[in-house]
Amino acid sequence: MTNKLYSKIFSIGIIILFFGSIIIPNINGFVQDSTIPNIINENSVVFSSGVFDLLIIAPSKFSRALKPLVLHKNKYGVKTIQMDVEDVYEHMFWQGRDKAEKIKYFIKNAYDYWGIKYVLLVGGRKNQGPIETYWIPVRYSYLNRNYDNMKETRFLCDLYFADIYDNNGFFSSWDNNNNGIFGEWPKNESALDKPDLYPDVAVGRLPCRNIIEVRRVVKKIIKYETGKCPDSWFKKMIVVAGDTYPEKTEYIDGEVYTQAGLEIMNDFKPVKLWTSDGSLTDISDVMKEFNKGCGFIWFSGHGNPRVWSTHPPYNSSVWITGLKVPYIRFLSNREKLPICITGSGCFNSMFNISFLYAPRVTVFPILHCFSWALVVQKYGGSIATIGSTAFSYETPDINTGYGGIEWLDLHFFEEYKLNGTDILGKTWSNTITSFLQNFSIDWNDDSARGAALVCKNVEQWLLIGDPSLKIGGYP
Repeated sequence: MTNKLYSKIFSIGIIILFFGSIIIPNINGFVQDSTIPNIINENSVVFSSGVFDLLIIAPSKFSRALKPLVLHKNKYGVKTIQMDVEDVYEHMFWQGRDKAEKIKYFIKNAYDYWGIKYVLLVGGRKNQGPIETYWIPVRYSYLNRNYDNMKETRFLCDLYFADIYDNNGFFSSWDNNNNGIFGEWPKNESALDKPDLYPDVAVGRLPCRNIIEVRRVVKKIIKYETGKCPDSWFKKMIVVAGDTYPEKTEYIDGEVYTQAGLEIMNDFKPVKLWTSDGSLTDISDVMKEFNKGCGFIWFSGHGNPRVWSTHPPYNSSVWITGLKVPYIRFLSNREKLPICITGSGCFNSMFNISFLYAPRVTVFPILHCFSWALVVQKYGGSIATIGSTAFSYETPDINTGYGGIEWLDLHFFEEYKLNGTDILGKTWSNTITSFLQNFSIDWNDDSARGAALVCKNVEQWLLIGDPSLKIGGYP
């Protein structure tokens, strides 16, 4: 069926249910919450569970450029439907307080009655000016923990779209006090909102700004998945690290974490770029190895939207830069595309950056943030990047990894290698679920560096890429 036909059937189903719900308030014995009505008839053949695996939401302007991806996904058994975001708003005209919430309600119903597992949001900022406008709206979390006197009161959080239900089975609004401020946890206070955080679907975003970027990334995904990636380059893992916090002289933290990752990925050829042994001295070291190709690359250190960097070991104030956005355009690894993990790099995935909007964390204006610049690079870069949208926080206990961002980074590899999860979005969502199961969040903790930082780490760990991506490609 065409998207237009799906849209017409969808609209008819809405009308039928809208009027039918007046007469039939109970479906199969389940009394619906009157404030959260279901919009799709669950007895419909068209909308029965398991119809689709992947839902792509994008502006109509991008629809034509996305058609090859939809065809490709269906060819490989990933049942895919692409919906124009304008149609989503029309279908959800009576639900959702703003556009982001309308999209989330649409995802909820697609999850309930289509059985979707993955959601790909295609669209970032429309403009380069200081006023934010988006092709696909964003949700900001207002978990406020200032760091180094930064006035960081909110940050990008696509986990909002993945966390559909709370632990009582109700719609997870992320706004318990219903004041229109989401994920609210003020500084020096208990949490006002208590989001469930557990992802019910795997959500990834391609923050494309124009059709050219859409076509470029679609081409990369199709080429990556079409045929198994050769072991000659895929079975290689690059780690880039140093002494993230050199004042902690008892260990070189970034190198300790990445060594643990290499031990998990023990059938991959390790390539270590470390400051301690002189294999990481500047950007050229990273560019050289990156261009040879690899299946995975893990940056463990510091960052901002424009750069990733770290320190030499043991109480050094020297900065060693591993990669900057202006240099990413010169990456030439072509089809040898890694999945990049850079969660510990603060702000690396802050995709709301623009040429005329450069926050204090980066002095120079840039068109793309670090993570998206890697994915959208035409002649190489990464196939996907998982990183932080704001300040991320290292654990205070390296032995347990309690609540730290590096726990998420490290256990991504555990989920992939030890649990055999080879669909990118599922690896992302399972890692988050495991994190939350291991580290409970005390919503009454009002301390500056307590439970709120655990919550913040998981909220900002963003997937830029296709959540249905087959890691390593299809046989």
